[in-house]
Amino acid sequence: MSDVMVYVQHLLGIGHVRRMALINQAMRGQGLTVTVASGGIPDPALDFAADEIVQLPACRTADSNFSGLVDANDCPINEDWKSRRTQDLLAAFKEASPKLLLIEMFPFGRRAFRFELIPLMDAAKKAGVPIICSVRDLLVRKKDPVKTKWMRDVARQYFDKVLVHGDPDLFGFDHSFPYANDIADLITYTGYVAPTNASEYLTGQDDTRSGVLVSAGGGAVGAELIEIAIAARAHSERFRNASWDIVAGPHFAQERFDAVSQTLPPGMVLHRFLPDFRARMAKAAVSVSQAGYNTLMDVLSTKTPAVMVPFAEGGESEQKERGEILSSAGVISLLDLSGLTAQSLAKQIDRANQPQNLNIALDGAQRTASLIAALIKGSA
Repeated sequence: MSDVMVYVQHLLGIGHVRRMALINQAMRGQGLTVTVASGGIPDPALDFAADEIVQLPACRTADSNFSGLVDANDCPINEDWKSRRTQDLLAAFKEASPKLLLIEMFPFGRRAFRFELIPLMDAAKKAGVPIICSVRDLLVRKKDPVKTKWMRDVARQYFDKVLVHGDPDLFGFDHSFPYANDIADLITYTGYVAPTNASEYLTGQDDTRSGVLVSAGGGAVGAELIEIAIAARAHSERFRNASWDIVAGPHFAQERFDAVSQTLPPGMVLHRFLPDFRARMAKAAVSVSQAGYNTLMDVLSTKTPAVMVPFAEGGESEQKERGEILSSAGVISLLDLSGLTAQSLAKQIDRANQPQNLNIALDGAQRTASLIAALIKGSA
């Protein structure tokens, strides 16, 4: 038996897992037990910060354009696969017998998984278990209004609360979801889910920043940015003689990783991942990365000068939209990958300044955990 059962499905990047891990950690800090049902491809580098992990039959997106789903053997999923996974998920719910069900993104994303999530939520409703949605501040915009209305209707039918991990002082959920007012009574803003403040990394250390930290999130996409960043070092006036750490990510293709490592100039170090990534960012003079939610939170919490190049393939819009808002607020420098050169990136890296202070809540994990703990006690 667990206090909370968490459903999370990563398809391309690992941002969903990182954000949920911070929430899980905070819930366990509240004394709650957490079971995670994960549907993504297993990876030993992923830490869900849970008491128990149930690995469902795994799948991922076939490509960066989200053209379809494939299983762990790269075979397209079929109805038999869906049926088997649905039964596994329902069995996990019965085994965990949670006091609360926390579902990440759905119904505001992961629509392709309604085949298993609708039965799961029906089972939770039948058992009298509260159902909570955990969703980031911005959604990928849908071209089909029918799908957007479906999100609203499913939220209204099944969910007790929609926890939006953002701050309305920056922008509200209605910025990307036109029917937010129709579910306003369900929505609670938790603030942004960010790591512990950088002060713990700097305590007892020299706080002089140095070097450049280049990262690509999970590494499933971002290889082009990494290669341009490596070439940019020779064109940088400020950092051409500084140390550069290049973090490819656990899902960066091995062949490409090997090729990059063999041609890396002196003074640059290629890492698959860094266990002390946030501490390194807190000491870096400049961070270069994509503009995912979690990397932005790392930048905000460590107050690191940042140059960001948002991922925008497959109709993805949220990185670019959030990046534009924070760029206009003087928090980051934003560039477009289209037409980006080593020279133009180097120029922006040289210009990167300490970000402007942004008065938004960054304690979303703690607020989420407190709210869920209160809901569980109330339902008990």
